[in-house]
Amino acid sequence: MSNIYETTMIVKPDLSNDQVKNLSTSLEGFFNESNVTIGYKEDWGIKNLKFSINKYSKGSFKFIRFTADPSFPKKLDNFLKFNSDCLRFLIIKSDNELEEPTPQINKDN
Repeated sequence: MSNIYETTMIVKPDLSNDQVKNLSTSLEGFFNESNVTIGYKEDWGIKNLKFSINKYSKGSFKFIRFTADPSFPKKLDNFLKFNSDCLRFLIIKSDNELEEPTPQINKDN
């Protein structure tokens, strides 16, 4: 039985294009190894943080909606927890459609 989940990540804002590609490639590889289908991805851009995280006052926000079995979020939690480029993340079970855009995409950065 698969559920729809969403994850929002705050990654370091000073990553080079190559580092962002490496992070994206490693995430997609992790999803593929676990037979998880990514339905929707958004890049919300660099935003100011209310409180600094590891001396960063800004963060680059990434959003992914995917379908997975109920054991996968724990695996993703462990994967992101030990990724040094990811400052913070949140994984939730979603009631939204898999490919439905978020309201955040229409906001100005």
